[in-house]
Amino acid sequence: MNKFDRFSFMYLVCLSPLIFGFMIWAVCTHLEQSTTGILWDIFGWLFIAWTLDLIYLVTKMVFSKSVRNVVMTKLAGMKERDERESEVAGSAAKFSFLSTLALLLFLFVFSVSNLSVTKHPKTLDKKHGTVQIGFNVKAIDDEALVYETKGDVESFNYKGFPLSKPLIILLLIFWQVGSYHLIARRELAD
Repeated sequence: MNKFDRFSFMYLVCLSPLIFGFMIWAVCTHLEQSTTGILWDIFGWLFIAWTLDLIYLVTKMVFSKSVRNVVMTKLAGMKERDERESEVAGSAAKFSFLSTLALLLFLFVFSVSNLSVTKHPKTLDKKHGTVQIGFNVKAIDDEALVYETKGDVESFNYKGFPLSKPLIILLLIFWQVGSYHLIARRELAD
């Protein structure tokens, strides 16, 4: 891990409590978007730098085994010094993989499911109500990217990732299973 990576990791770790503290404070005080001030400007720049640093480190962890090992050692608080610790780390990774996959599948099923229960006040065809179960899978969230024109004013609003929540969860499932198989086969080939 080079000096820039170490600095990036320390910046991310040291600033995380401040970032999360500001986020909690903003949510608790219900601040409007028009809130201004030097404190919020400084926080905005720190947040932008923190987010870019987070993206850099996550990307670097995907492609660099040494950075991945250092960050995982720091996050897990465990070094693999002997076979027993390696076995414990492998068991923990297996549990984490399977439990995360189960959670993602649970979230996927409930994000695409529709349930409608209706009770009729009068009997309709000798039925007192209906139960309907269905699935609603959309790939694109229509409200994420909004382009509007009002007179001479054109505006473009970004309100979130344009992929729908179920599709994001499905992509995470494929990513998790696929990356596990890719790394496992690569390690077995060596």
